[in-house]
Amino acid sequence: MYDSQIFVLLGHNGAGKSTVISMLTGLIEKSRGNANCFDVNMFEQMDEVREFMGVCPQHDVLFDLLTPREHLDIFYDFKGGDPARKQQEINSLIEDVGLTIDQNKKAKNLSGGNKRKLSVCISLCGGSRLVMLDEPTSGMDLGARRNLWDMLKSYKKDRIIILTTHYMDEANVLGDRIGIMCKGTLQCIGSSLFLKNRFGVGYKITFVKKRKRSHPGLEKFLQSYFNGVKKANEVHEEISYVIPKTQAQNFGGFFEALDQKLDDFDIRSYGVSMSNLEDVFLKINQEFAPDLFGDLKQNMYEDS
Repeated sequence: MYDSQIFVLLGHNGAGKSTVISMLTGLIEKSRGNANCFDVNMFEQMDEVREFMGVCPQHDVLFDLLTPREHLDIFYDFKGGDPARKQQEINSLIEDVGLTIDQNKKAKNLSGGNKRKLSVCISLCGGSRLVMLDEPTSGMDLGARRNLWDMLKSYKKDRIIILTTHYMDEANVLGDRIGIMCKGTLQCIGSSLFLKNRFGVGYKITFVKKRKRSHPGLEKFLQSYFNGVKKANEVHEEISYVIPKTQAQNFGGFFEALDQKLDDFDIRSYGVSMSNLEDVFLKINQEFAPDLFGDLKQNMYEDS
């Protein structure tokens, strides 16, 4: 995990994401292994680690009778932040996270989303260089989530930010590097682009049919242009096929011919998309946790 980057730990419920955070913060004793950050042993020198660590736990730990501004004031002092920069940093955090209107409201009266915003601010204040965020956007509306994403990207400079989530779009937007966990084990790690190229299923073409039954000649037509094309799924008036990445050079001639045969194949419209992070996530979990993701097996295909 590198300085000035956001490392996203992605996994299904129960994969072990929060357990990792709990071990790194000293809430749970590790069984074996080591971890070092800024040349400090995180398991042997936890008191020193806490001087530069900030944590946003999965459940908000706030004082009911204190306001957001009072929370940040106290936690800034707890972390030993520079007194000369204290008010400036608190003002910036409150404004950037969108708590200006509610900054003097008691924590017990804040909405769930605003409590999460405050917890994130607490983890960032006081010059924290190692920041751990355990599902920080849970309970937030879409607008608040997008705003927090922008904030985290602007605050990652000179920090190591570790963020856990099970939102694919969140991992894709924020993750400089992404690790996918399954059953307590890290199964793969890399940038979003690397994971898509390494574990992606290829291209997916989806047809919207004019009637429920698909035309028998459609699949043969696809096979005449693409080797290894496979049917992914068919639901009501939609049918999808997976095309291997190696066959991308055949798209040009294929689309020209397809546009001439839409009525012949009873096709209303079609669309093509590349593998996304969700495809990678499902493929990894299908391979390592078939008991949890067995019902998705029919939609998962290995690379040709």
